[in-house]
Amino acid sequence: EIARGCKAYFDKVNAEGGVDFGGKTVTIEYDDQDDQYNAAETSANIDELVGPEGDGAFAVFSVVGTANNLAIRDTLSELCVPNLFAATGSPAWGNPDYPWLIGSTLAPYSLEGYLFAQVLEEENPTAKVAMLVQDDDFGAAYEESFRQAIEGTDIEVVQVEKYPTGASEVSAQITSLAASGADAFFDGGAALACPDALTKKAAANWEAITWVSGVCTSDTLMGLAGAAADGVYSSANIKDPLNPDWDADPAMVEYLDAVRQYQPDGFRETNAIVGFGYTQGALFVEALEAAEAPTRLAIMESVRNLDGVSDVGLLLPGVSITTGEGDNFMGESLMLAQYDYLGDGQRNHFVPYGELVDFEGQTTELTPEALING
Repeated sequence: EIARGCKAYFDKVNAEGGVDFGGKTVTIEYDDQDDQYNAAETSANIDELVGPEGDGAFAVFSVVGTANNLAIRDTLSELCVPNLFAATGSPAWGNPDYPWLIGSTLAPYSLEGYLFAQVLEEENPTAKVAMLVQDDDFGAAYEESFRQAIEGTDIEVVQVEKYPTGASEVSAQITSLAASGADAFFDGGAALACPDALTKKAAANWEAITWVSGVCTSDTLMGLAGAAADGVYSSANIKDPLNPDWDADPAMVEYLDAVRQYQPDGFRETNAIVGFGYTQGALFVEALEAAEAPTRLAIMESVRNLDGVSDVGLLLPGVSITTGEGDNFMGESLMLAQYDYLGDGQRNHFVPYGELVDFEGQTTELTPEALING
């Protein structure tokens, strides 16, 4: 569904005559393969698409998953092939040793931890927190960053349970966490593990303030949790197409028109994850148009020197994208959001609230160094 959002934007741009990329008008040709969220398959797919000399593609775009991007990072770096808008909030994408890689508008996982700490400081400043995390770098980023975020507070992590990468069922972990005495729950699940954790938490009658990973905020996943997702917190920097507040918004109208025209089959255009892909495509085109030459080096220089880019794709009002020297993170301005479950078949959606939280340029200092440079 992320890919369909990207494709809709690329198809729209191509139909309008293409993109001015460093003084040359180009159209965007794309090819994609499904890696089943398996890092070994990611490597095989990229080897096939990019080729052993790196001349099979101009760039790699929006690969999903921390382990998946880590699996291809060295190869693409050695070939000097741009890996653009990695679809994960891993702080590892700030590692200066990999100048051909940059992340997406997903909030860095460390910033999610700080936002949840802010929620708990307001609602339960002596919270006992249980965490579910994936047993890999993705999970480590959540656990270690959240522990740093609560230093100096009375919030305490009382138990952490890990699940195997790619697992979709976490009942044993939730049973253990529910028995921990925790009154707050950090659901760091990816893909199907996230909604499964919510439904198992509800089945256990475990009452706890709950945060879900930013990678879990699509209708695809939250819909699986149903009523068990009501009231959970997360972060947002993109408009949710299911939120009726945006129905008359010009950017939303343009988005819906584009996906219905260019990618009409096989998905729901009202799913926020499609909107995420569309927004990454829009930012990529923005960077192409700002590049000084039609080259790989120029596009990397462009994405690493974004200056307050806003009103692109479905970015929330006030959200801007800035990168620069020592700052490779795009998703540093965001809002708290809470899931409003209205009932089966209804427009259940995340509602952003409060003021925009601006972490611009702060991800590196708010993240354990080993998570970036390890």
